[in-house]
Amino acid sequence: MKLLTTLTLLFFTICSSAQMTPTFDDIWIPMRDGELLQADVYIPDGVTSGEVVLIQTPYNKDFYSWSLPMGVGMDLDDQPFIWVIVDWRGFYGSFGADVTDFERGEDGYDICEWITEQDWHGDRIGTWGPSALGGVQYHTAREEHPNHTCAVPMVNTGAQGYETYFYGGVLEEARLFQLDALGIGLSPIVLANRYDNLFWTIAEEGAYFSSEIHIPTLQIGGWYDHTIDAMMEFYKNSRSDADADVQDQQWLLVGPWVHGGTGAAYVGSAVQGELTYDNAEFKSDSMAWDFLNYYLLDADNGWDDTDLITYYEMGGNDTWHTSNSDDIHATDSDLLFLDKDGALNGDGGVGDDSFVCDPNDPSPTIGGATLSNDLDQGPYNQNSLDVRNDILTFQTRTLANSIAITGRIKIKLFIESDQPDGDIAIRLADLYPDGRSMLITDGIQRMRFRGGDYYEADEDFMEPGEVYEVNIEMPFTNYTWLTGHAIKIYVSGNHAVRFNVNLQDGGEMYVEGDGNVANITVHHNSTYPSSVELPGEDLYLSTFENETVDFEVFPNPAITELIIRGQQFKTFTIYDVIGEECMQSAAFQGKRIDVSSLSQGIYILQLSTVDGVTVQHKFTKK
Repeated sequence: MKLLTTLTLLFFTICSSAQMTPTFDDIWIPMRDGELLQADVYIPDGVTSGEVVLIQTPYNKDFYSWSLPMGVGMDLDDQPFIWVIVDWRGFYGSFGADVTDFERGEDGYDICEWITEQDWHGDRIGTWGPSALGGVQYHTAREEHPNHTCAVPMVNTGAQGYETYFYGGVLEEARLFQLDALGIGLSPIVLANRYDNLFWTIAEEGAYFSSEIHIPTLQIGGWYDHTIDAMMEFYKNSRSDADADVQDQQWLLVGPWVHGGTGAAYVGSAVQGELTYDNAEFKSDSMAWDFLNYYLLDADNGWDDTDLITYYEMGGNDTWHTSNSDDIHATDSDLLFLDKDGALNGDGGVGDDSFVCDPNDPSPTIGGATLSNDLDQGPYNQNSLDVRNDILTFQTRTLANSIAITGRIKIKLFIESDQPDGDIAIRLADLYPDGRSMLITDGIQRMRFRGGDYYEADEDFMEPGEVYEVNIEMPFTNYTWLTGHAIKIYVSGNHAVRFNVNLQDGGEMYVEGDGNVANITVHHNSTYPSSVELPGEDLYLSTFENETVDFEVFPNPAITELIIRGQQFKTFTIYDVIGEECMQSAAFQGKRIDVSSLSQGIYILQLSTVDGVTVQHKFTKK
């Protein structure tokens, strides 16, 4: 119904608007293998030799006759660039071109070569576009056409690997089927490779371009985009791996935006889901204009003084920040612990909580980083989940001070189930004073892959009565919970229809069936300290507890790690019972110490504060 409504609105918009006629319509561009790609060219009135913005699309070049991007609309003559828009090989006007043996980057190179031969072209070519239109820019850039001057890839890195489609080992089913509906048609090959394997290794090695960037880029992403985590890592790598001459000409812009493509929200719009960010509207357009004007037209607009990262702080302050680092991930973190009565606190928890997970009645996806005509995108109120009996919720007390984070939130849970397999889905929210519970980010992990590797040999099924540790790393985000709000998480066994629903029977994945009902217990006590690790500076969570917490180390006995609660420490050393040093760190960050390498026995943990105060704690390693 949503797709039909969207197409109906588009139809009436088209019928009530004047169509813009390309200067050159449906012209053919020759490729090196003799195939032809179809293109439209838009030249502003009076321009006889101009610089080009190239768009390569699988979504039909003809749509641009109703409106050019970056706010140009129908006002072609009020801007300086020539626009060349080409249908991908195998799509729309280029449908007849052979797709059996080719490289999209080589097609991009050949398009650039054709452009340079036209008498209306100057000498520079910039590329622009979101999603698939963004990824193909990296393919083109790696071919190093001498006239390809700069690129504006949005909400994409070009990367293709196992975790591109299987988040935490769980197929992002709704997005894959949406790509099929758009004509990309990846389902057969993705579902034929449901485990990490050589196919995915080759695919990733052939489509990761951070070391093959030889031109300036403005990479644009959104905090509610499903590619944001990969984009943040890719950008960091591009700052060190790109050609040395352009490493400091890689810019990143991240706003409070969705991926776009399936609803009213898009990269650069003010309304995102159920929230509005007025000061984020058109920011992606304005920065892209400055970038392209600088590199294509030599504009004296100060772009070279622009900080390399511009990013939006969601939540409390709704403001823009900048940085010249290659990574804005916080260097420190703090822990919240799941506790009885649905509490989240900095003290540690007691007890456990259970829920029943039925694959025939899965908990629904409500907004988030989706890409499907059947799902909403962006921040939506999660309150309807609170009435379900297959979800656990945990929340802090009302915050006495703001809590600001930037980076990847890590969830550690200790899970027991009476079924051999299952998924653990997490939704992180901001509980507003008015009762709304607005989604910030979410994640999922398939328990058979809880070790973090996704090869078939890595499958490890659960046994009833056993407790298993599972870690879920959420996508990179930047958020501030304001005073008077609260931090809230939802824990469930599924997240449909965005993610595939686990049948929980330990059988073959991605087959039809009713599945098994699972009784799942989340343990949260000193032996099994289920926690939420928040990345941020000076986050010590007494800021909302309004009390001083004494120094404590747990669990004791320890199995794989020690957790430090209370005082911030600078260094640690671990000694055995005869005083021999076993482990040490001169630059201790965070509140966790991995002790999995220690043999069973009794040890002394020595901790030093920044003020030089030393404390000791005796613990047993099981």
